[in-house]
Amino acid sequence: MVRALSFLAIVAGLGLAAGICRAQVDGMDLKAAYIFNFAMFTTWPDAAGKGPLFVCTNPDNPLWPGLSALNGRPVNGRPWTVTELARPKAARCDIAVLARTMERPAALAAGVLVVRDGAGGKAAITLVEDDEHIRFDVDTQEAARNGLRLSSHLLRLARNVL
Repeated sequence: MVRALSFLAIVAGLGLAAGICRAQVDGMDLKAAYIFNFAMFTTWPDAAGKGPLFVCTNPDNPLWPGLSALNGRPVNGRPWTVTELARPKAARCDIAVLARTMERPAALAAGVLVVRDGAGGKAAITLVEDDEHIRFDVDTQEAARNGLRLSSHLLRLARNVL
């Protein structure tokens, strides 16, 4: 009887701890982590695959703090560097993170992985909130148009692959 009560107490404690851990991860930080992982499973054209990995978005994008917190972390040997989409620190962006309602800038060149936070326009990867979970859809044709290859490991995890 004492063992059974001890077991129930441990299980209840683990359930409480899991709820606390889940609450500690902000949804925007989790989306930023998704985008970081998308970069790990993306192959850029040869010319774009050197030097820092420039992640371009707007400072008013709710994802800006989470993306910026990853600055300096290596992505396949390239340091993650967040910069403003309107005034990038480099001549090009490797990843453009767009808010749901933001139009795709015409100035984006080939070789850019476009990630959109919510359905609303063309993107190689679209983050979606589905039943209180963050999921993503992949448009392989859009990625190919931009000269990008997405790993089959990433495609297997997608909610939808177009």
